[in-house]
Amino acid sequence: MSGSSSPDYKALFLKAEEERKRAEERERQAEERERQEAELRRQAEERERQQRERNRPTTFPEFIRLCHDLLWRPLRAQTPSRSTTGKIPAPIGKHCPLRLRPWTDCEDKQRKIYESVCRYLQPTEGDARELFTSLVALEDHGRRFARRPISSEQDLETYERLAVEDHVHDIVAELCKIPEAREEFRLGNGIWFDNHPNALDDDNEVDAKQPSTTKPSKPDQFCIYQRDGNRRTLLTTVEYKPPHKLSAANLRLGLRPMDFWREVVQPDRVPTEEPEKSRYHAERLVGSAIVQEFHVMIQEGLEYSYLTNGLMDVQLWVPYDDPTTLYYHLGDPGIYGMAGVAGAGIPRTRIERTLCLCLMSFRAPLRDQAWRNAAKDGLPKWRSILDSDRAQIVLVELPRDLDVDGANSESASPEQSTSEYLTSSSPITSGPRVTTRAAASCAPLSGPHHHESSSDSEADPTSSAGRKRGFSQVTSSPPTQRSAPRADRQGKQSGQSRSHDAPYCTQKCLLGLQQGGTLDPKCPNTELHMLGGRVDRHPIGA
Repeated sequence: MSGSSSPDYKALFLKAEEERKRAEERERQAEERERQEAELRRQAEERERQQRERNRPTTFPEFIRLCHDLLWRPLRAQTPSRSTTGKIPAPIGKHCPLRLRPWTDCEDKQRKIYESVCRYLQPTEGDARELFTSLVALEDHGRRFARRPISSEQDLETYERLAVEDHVHDIVAELCKIPEAREEFRLGNGIWFDNHPNALDDDNEVDAKQPSTTKPSKPDQFCIYQRDGNRRTLLTTVEYKPPHKLSAANLRLGLRPMDFWREVVQPDRVPTEEPEKSRYHAERLVGSAIVQEFHVMIQEGLEYSYLTNGLMDVQLWVPYDDPTTLYYHLGDPGIYGMAGVAGAGIPRTRIERTLCLCLMSFRAPLRDQAWRNAAKDGLPKWRSILDSDRAQIVLVELPRDLDVDGANSESASPEQSTSEYLTSSSPITSGPRVTTRAAASCAPLSGPHHHESSSDSEADPTSSAGRKRGFSQVTSSPPTQRSAPRADRQGKQSGQSRSHDAPYCTQKCLLGLQQGGTLDPKCPNTELHMLGGRVDRHPIGA
């Protein structure tokens, strides 16, 4: 026993402690690996869930909200210097409304329609019907729209087709699958947007009795049809005007209740001081766009229509019993923020408003030819170059001190990131012009009115000299009373009596002036024409 040694308990204890710590570390590392693996699995599942969420079809409220956020909010208008040139043409030969009035019950009518749509497509909170375009597809379109501001008519057409019309088509297609909705809205087999400028037979007629060197304007007209088997029935039309030619500020400033014919087309005076001058020219610009669409409504017998610059729209209504009054409602999604979007309330977004107007049009049959003819007989036409030259439609930057009812607010519209543009001052204030209807006579011109300012010649590409320009004014100004309704004639005559006393030349007389022909013996101004020494010809040439 004496040769044996006692065990080193301390060393044994330390060794055992070290083994325990290593075991604990191995266990901790194993747990950490399990935790990391679980986290990786969770992240993979989350990515998969998000991917499924992004790729799944959306519900109706989701779809409306995402379209507003991803497709409309990034939209921008390019500055005019980087956009297509040209301007909104004067609607010569087009029927004009006598009055513009706000469409006060538009929102209420569309709210009722939209509530019905929501009941069909999203009956209850728990019934999440996933029917529409996925988030990932909408994001892709949104990126494309965000990086390319609208700078041309083609840009606007592309945006309207991809961001508005295709989606309205899809919504109507889903409603068609529900028998009750199909019957309530009279949908037939659905809706079809025909983005083709020749889809309508626009006669673009200018009175054959009115010689003119100006070609009638071709509206940017696109048609919306009801499909029913192999048949297509016109529902309504839409006018596209890119925002660098018809801006948000133009629309806010130029739309108001007014006696349109008296105040815009044939005003007694043109304002020369701000802010009235800018407001008047905005009214002329907006009026030119509206008249183009109004003319088609009368010609085709449409109850509803709209025009848009992509950022907002103006919805139009012509009552059956009063086609001389055009009702308008300006839809500006920017003033609402997200309040009310994608809920069963008042339609706010471009898609909601376009959908509701189309559904209203399904239930508004085209008016017959008798109504159209009677409406045309009771409406004046934007007759002449002189009408359009009273306020030349060109673009200038909006005066910064001009109040445009919210146009300067950053949150008012996506367009506010660029400059706003309005029409310029009229050439009538910048140089001598023939501005009275006495110029409609083809008697010899004398005095300062015989010479045109350089700005006038530049403004009208059809003129190459003062004499030729003077003739274009002469030949294109038939009496307003011939085209205005009888109820308006007396007031118009009294308002114009201060401007001229000479009677109007006959159309045959004007044609003789244009073509170098003989005088018309029935013209009330024949004796004046003979003062130049020629008994059978005009003393001046065209």
